[in-house]
Amino acid sequence: MSDEITQNEQQQMMERLLRNGEPMTENAFVTSAGGRNPGFVARVISKHNYNHYNVRACELRSAGLYPIAVGEEVRAVNVAEPFTSQGTLTAGKYVIMFKMGEYYCFYANA
Repeated sequence: MSDEITQNEQQQMMERLLRNGEPMTENAFVTSAGGRNPGFVARVISKHNYNHYNVRACELRSAGLYPIAVGEEVRAVNVAEPFTSQGTLTAGKYVIMFKMGEYYCFYANA
């Protein structure tokens, strides 16, 4: 008898998940604290090509003091500008940058 109840409950569960024959779409979310992409401050050094810029990470200090450049210069993409036209950001602009896979990205309007 208990096997029949278990099978019946499993069948009902499957019907709920399938929603009358339509497969349920699944999404995965990372909820751990270490699963995020931390942003960091960077300064635009120069334009490389199109919407690609040479940038350098900066360390924020106390209020009223300029950030200090740290690390090496890297190439980053400004996703606020079209990929097919020349970028318009000026050198010296501070941005918040993220590492997405192999690329450094930031969003900044001119």
